[in-house]
Amino acid sequence: MNQLKLGQYTLGNSIIHQLDPRTKIICSLAVIFSVLFSNQLNIMLSSLLIMLAGIVLSDIKLVRFIKGLRKLAVVLLISFLLQAFVTPGTPVLFLGNYDITREGLILGGSTALRLALLYLCSSLLTMTTSPIKLASGMERLLAPLQYINIPVHQLSLITSTALRFIPTIIEEAELITRAQKCRGAKFNSPKLKDRLLSLVPVLIPLLANSLQRANDLAVAMESRCYMGGPNPSRTAGLCFKNQDRLTIGLVISCFVLLFLLQ
Repeated sequence: MNQLKLGQYTLGNSIIHQLDPRTKIICSLAVIFSVLFSNQLNIMLSSLLIMLAGIVLSDIKLVRFIKGLRKLAVVLLISFLLQAFVTPGTPVLFLGNYDITREGLILGGSTALRLALLYLCSSLLTMTTSPIKLASGMERLLAPLQYINIPVHQLSLITSTALRFIPTIIEEAELITRAQKCRGAKFNSPKLKDRLLSLVPVLIPLLANSLQRANDLAVAMESRCYMGGPNPSRTAGLCFKNQDRLTIGLVISCFVLLFLLQ
């Protein structure tokens, strides 16, 4: 988990870093929705090319994203195998009483690619946008919803706070794991039961510390007279530039054209 960069902002001055947070949120949502609602190979490959272009323009080393994908290899493999075995269709390989179908292989590959794209998209967004700017962008985009009594500011605050504490929780889990290893926890045991049981001494203190940290944060916010209202001064600095309009136009036009050509 310490290699997963989701939620960890990387300081930089690249083209992607300089984009308005609303631009990056809109483009990320376009990629996410296109990947989730379509299993066409051309759309997923186009999304992959957009992600690679964004990574190159962000001046963040590609190896950092690859390390995160390597940590998700088990999840991707399980998703691929489940689809390969349970999807009915033309059998291409027999393993005992189970058979792998051609349709299952195609669906499993597209599912694994879809999950990888979702991770790359979310990682690129959080690594090039600070939590404060991300919350400001969300609050500005969702501002019309406040007229129907939806707490937009509270939602953006919760999101930014959660993203802020993801690296802290991961680091704390690593420290607890090391402490439990010193006490003889069987994290590397060949038996699955022993490995699962060894996670209990990690999850319980991690949950307790997270609840305590949430309580401390609530007390600190109350002591500073936080009332939960919007912050106009924080969102007033957001402004679309020509590069933002160009980026949104290119991404949206690309996906609209691909959907029309299906």
